[in-house]
Amino acid sequence: MPLSIFFLLLCLLSPPLHAALPLPGGYYINCGASQEETTGGIQWIPDEGFINAGNVSKIGTPDIVPVLATVRYFPDESARKYCYNIPVARGAKYLIRSTYYYGGFDGGEKPPVFDQIIDGTKWSTVDTAENYAGGLTAYYEIVVAAQGRTLSFCLARNNQTTSSPFISALELVSLEDSMYNGTDFAKYALSTVARHRFGYDGEIVSYPDDPFNRYWEAFTDSNPYVECHSNVTPSEFWNRPPETVFQRALTTSRGKKLAVQWPPVTLPSAAYYVALYFQDNRTPSPFSWRVFDVTVDGREFYKGLNVSAEGVMVYGTQWSLSGKVEIVMTPSSDSPVGPVINAGEILQMVPFGEKTITRDVISMEELARNLKNPPPDWRGDPCLPRQHSWTGVSCSQSGSIRIVGLNLTNFGLSGSLPSSINNLTALSNIWLSGNNLSGPIPEMSSLRNLVSLHLEDNQLSGSIPSSLGGLENLKEIYLQNNKLTGNVPESLKKKAGADIKLGPGNQID
Repeated sequence: MPLSIFFLLLCLLSPPLHAALPLPGGYYINCGASQEETTGGIQWIPDEGFINAGNVSKIGTPDIVPVLATVRYFPDESARKYCYNIPVARGAKYLIRSTYYYGGFDGGEKPPVFDQIIDGTKWSTVDTAENYAGGLTAYYEIVVAAQGRTLSFCLARNNQTTSSPFISALELVSLEDSMYNGTDFAKYALSTVARHRFGYDGEIVSYPDDPFNRYWEAFTDSNPYVECHSNVTPSEFWNRPPETVFQRALTTSRGKKLAVQWPPVTLPSAAYYVALYFQDNRTPSPFSWRVFDVTVDGREFYKGLNVSAEGVMVYGTQWSLSGKVEIVMTPSSDSPVGPVINAGEILQMVPFGEKTITRDVISMEELARNLKNPPPDWRGDPCLPRQHSWTGVSCSQSGSIRIVGLNLTNFGLSGSLPSSINNLTALSNIWLSGNNLSGPIPEMSSLRNLVSLHLEDNQLSGSIPSSLGGLENLKEIYLQNNKLTGNVPESLKKKAGADIKLGPGNQID
């Protein structure tokens, strides 16, 4: 589900001039921009080099902040997805935030609807129409652990898409290892539903208060709030919340239950990660404590929670929720004061789907680099999601996800074929005829499943690999109309039952 902020928010999040603070680590990508910009104390860079598809448009909204002043949009309806590839550290944890401000860049009045994909798994559907109508920017967040050395963030059309998908900004922020612990990040990602500081009705808190540039929105209800009289140490909390979120708390009178309807949205039935933050608001002393039980949606979340002036965080993973949710804090009979709650985070657990095996992904990425003009959707996972596989790529339908076919006949390709194609050992068909490929035919001795090889009508040169004759399943070998030289390998001359075409167009004996 989208989260929303006023579209001038990024101007309001500027750090104080006297503060010389380290910038949050990661990438802050201003999509469609032509130069670097510093906004809110953060340096934003153009998206050149992260993506090789799409067009750029400026937004005509007056006085808009630079980060929202341009979009990259994707009018090519033939591409199955449009992907940013971002360098990461394998196993490291990141917060990904995508931001969308439509601004009528395409002359329309309603933003398009489309999907977001993280490393081959559909994450969410982007629908910013309601936010845009209210003058708001929409953003989406997800916490992931990198499975490889690059992370792909993709947009893709769905059956609701009627105009070009677009994006305003993309952030990838490094998180510490302790953050959002208890989650099996090999199997799940965490999509942000809400992150609030309670007892506030003002601006969003972010960097520099939060060194990871998370957005902590204000939340109030009919409960009274109190000011807190001591600071906490964020490093003592696994999720590293900023000190700011502990400055106020919702509370109630001694002996009464504190009930908070939160988050302020209706939740789809799913599993969630829930983190709640508490601090006794009084001046630290032997008496600055309070004890209460916490229930979430009527189920015990934590029993006998002892909250002191130092603060405490409790969390739950795989917490099944749906609809409207109520958090209730019930004080113990001897607690000297009523319960308090300072802040909360709730993130939906997103199961990661299958992934194409790493060897095939690496080989296909090498092939894409060797082609001077590969299809625009040749980024991200080659096979997944299945309806958004790379153009011309066929994948296995069961068992391990493998590349089983390449068909880019008459696609206008140039460049060369890398030796890594020999690692695509599940290939049964290679159809690359009618292009402008040059260089030698690479070794293919490992392609034991290869049935059909069509490389005719290109500019390939050098000799014919003798190993082709040793591939028992290979029944079609079309190499005519290239610039091949040398002798026909004896293994091909002896290959029985195969349809072999080597001429015209080659200088071979």
